[in-house]
Amino acid sequence: MQSWFTFELDGEVCRVERESTHGTLASYLARLDPCFAHFAEHDALLAPRLVVLGTHEGDRYRFRIVDAGLMLMPMLADRQIWTPEGIRNAEPEHPVNLAFQEGSFECSGERLDTIIALTFEGYYRPDLRRQGQVNDQYDAIVTRTAHVPAIREAAVQVFASTEQLRHEAARKAERSGDESTVWTGKKDIFGDRFTRQLFRLPESRSLQYVDGKKRRFFRPETLVELIKLNREYPTAAFIAGGTGLGHFAAGDEGGTDLISLEAVKELNTVVSTEDHWEIGGAVSLTQTAEHIGRECLAFNKVLRRFASRPVRNRATLGGYLATAWASGQLAPLLMALNARVRLISADGERDAPVSQFYAGKGRTILQAGEIIRGIVIPRNTEHALSTRGVTSRLCDAYTVAPRRTGCAPYATGGFALELRDKRIAKAWVAYSGIDDSPMRVREAEDFLAGKNWDEGTMIETLGILNRSVEVTLPGNGGATTGYLKQLVGTLFQKFYHQHPRPGSLRPESLTATGEFAKLEEPFFLTPRT
Repeated sequence: MQSWFTFELDGEVCRVERESTHGTLASYLARLDPCFAHFAEHDALLAPRLVVLGTHEGDRYRFRIVDAGLMLMPMLADRQIWTPEGIRNAEPEHPVNLAFQEGSFECSGERLDTIIALTFEGYYRPDLRRQGQVNDQYDAIVTRTAHVPAIREAAVQVFASTEQLRHEAARKAERSGDESTVWTGKKDIFGDRFTRQLFRLPESRSLQYVDGKKRRFFRPETLVELIKLNREYPTAAFIAGGTGLGHFAAGDEGGTDLISLEAVKELNTVVSTEDHWEIGGAVSLTQTAEHIGRECLAFNKVLRRFASRPVRNRATLGGYLATAWASGQLAPLLMALNARVRLISADGERDAPVSQFYAGKGRTILQAGEIIRGIVIPRNTEHALSTRGVTSRLCDAYTVAPRRTGCAPYATGGFALELRDKRIAKAWVAYSGIDDSPMRVREAEDFLAGKNWDEGTMIETLGILNRSVEVTLPGNGGATTGYLKQLVGTLFQKFYHQHPRPGSLRPESLTATGEFAKLEEPFFLTPRT
């Protein structure tokens, strides 16, 4: 095994020897140079230390904003890291740097570093196209001491410039039929120092690293290697995005070996067929949304309430399920989507509906040596629905929390109906935050089947929910059991009022937000020819 590895830090190759497998990038930077001293003070919620990770994801090259305090050092092997300081020094005339050189943003230098890092990622994002996405890009900024309108105005100007550049590159690529590579970010249209180095990155390779205390870190490339390592080191911990390993980030000095899932090809792919998606267990939440979010609008909606963008860039769908988070926002929606979990071990494969994956009290059906290979989500295309004799499918999810982002939710409801004209053929009613694991309410589902989707049915369902659902989980953030019980009915009512007609696949807006916020307005308006 090797005791060293290299990664690129601010454009220069950095060699790491015998660094702790449990040490974080934040602590490493704080020791490396006085200009990074503030990285030593890290709080994942209030003071994340953001850097930009350059990574090769299949056939796509991406800059991803990440929290240096949640990145273990061996994860960086063969990767790129750009700090805000490095971004400023590498290309002072870069549009991101120019946007924040002047202006009154009313925040500290450290907070401005965070803003620069977030803007840098947004500048290169091929999917950042609309005004409404600005809030999601900057949800990692939790502060009351910043001039938000000024930050937003500067950001919109930056994103408009890159969108214009993308339109011009797409027009030139039309002649050769390569315009899709521009819109998906597979082609370098910028040609600056950052992207030139990014597009030279190799795919993640196998790594076997040992630190100064003989703790091992493995990064296999195939499932066969992964299963073999798991059998050879049964006490080793699996690690994918690393966002759940807070005890390592806090300086845990235990002897746990680690097996990374980041380079396992079978776990890092998204397979799309005519009737379903299969999301690899180590695919990040952000990547999942990029693949299915345009068609599965409810997933994008719920994901915007999940943590912050730096966390979503690293957290994986498989890791989320494995934690068995009782209040997790995604589980009720996955149940409503009728998703299944695929498990694999040396003994073979099996699968189960997400609703049967949870075993209560923070446990799952995962057995020793088993790995979440993937999550299968049905696609509800017109062909798939007609094959089942269904005319429409309504699906949505709703979360209530102390504030919009950066906190644990009180409760989440996920609902879906398959209809034949006005009559309900099948129903899914699921909640998290009210029991020790996410759950489906079978009594309500059975009642809804065969009924017309109208106000009378909704009212009768409320009575069934009130009788059959017992709140057993103490409320997060001070919510009482009575309040959570009330939310069970309130969230279902919201689902009805946003989907009052069987043919209303897109929810009705219950607020006037869209009328004045111009959420769908693009950053760059294509000139008329």
